[in-house]
Amino acid sequence: MITDTAVQEAMDQFLMNCSDRAATSFPAERCMEMFAEYLLHYSDLYQDDEMVDEDELQEWEAALGEYIENLFDGDVETGHAAELGSLPVSMLEPGHFRDFIGWSLLREVGITSLEIEGCADVLLNWVSFLHKRHWLDSERHITFLESVQELKDEAMRASQAARLLFHYVRLGGGVSPRNRGKRFEQFIEGHARISKLEKGSVSLRFDNKNLEIGPVALPDEISRHLKRGDVLDVELGSRGGIWMIVDIGPVYPGEIYVDADEFEIPEKLS
Repeated sequence: MITDTAVQEAMDQFLMNCSDRAATSFPAERCMEMFAEYLLHYSDLYQDDEMVDEDELQEWEAALGEYIENLFDGDVETGHAAELGSLPVSMLEPGHFRDFIGWSLLREVGITSLEIEGCADVLLNWVSFLHKRHWLDSERHITFLESVQELKDEAMRASQAARLLFHYVRLGGGVSPRNRGKRFEQFIEGHARISKLEKGSVSLRFDNKNLEIGPVALPDEISRHLKRGDVLDVELGSRGGIWMIVDIGPVYPGEIYVDADEFEIPEKLS
């Protein structure tokens, strides 16, 4: 028989039981903290006042205020995870796991593909723990596992691409040393989707500017880690009519990072 429980309680119980037999290459406690922070601050679960009563809303606002204050003071320490209140496990959806792995994790500065793999493995273990404790039915158990596994591979690929791009840019982006001091004529920055991926180059579309730029030179070693539809947090510079990457941030899989015009707003629940 399936029973419901609070996500926070399920996380705490999991951490108490996973120290040895669920070991991964990423600390389970840190993964649960990061997932809790994503659910609290970035997911849709706390954005609709109708989903929580007044006391729970005040509790959430107080927790958020304290978290932000501690963040500015530099007092946020590992081991003090975001408190999720009484949010039930039944409110979790596959999209929350997908967004966390394919977007939130990739925003962590310096995170490696191995760390993403390890954190995803922690989530896989936690989902199975929920099912074993009868807090998750078999159908949702399988769906959650599939969502984590699918985005695990894509997020690892995107992380590898971002790391290669970072070093490529820091080494001059393919520009010879004698030409690196020349001024750029114009810049453009933002989130750009790969619209075309060819041998030795990519074309990038900035949806919010309705602008496509390309070809932008890129080594094949980096291109093979990218896919058409991926979104780059990027800055481009133009010199002599030739565009090149001058700064780079995270790379996001196209399955996660959709343009606002493509996003389907869910029907409001009555």
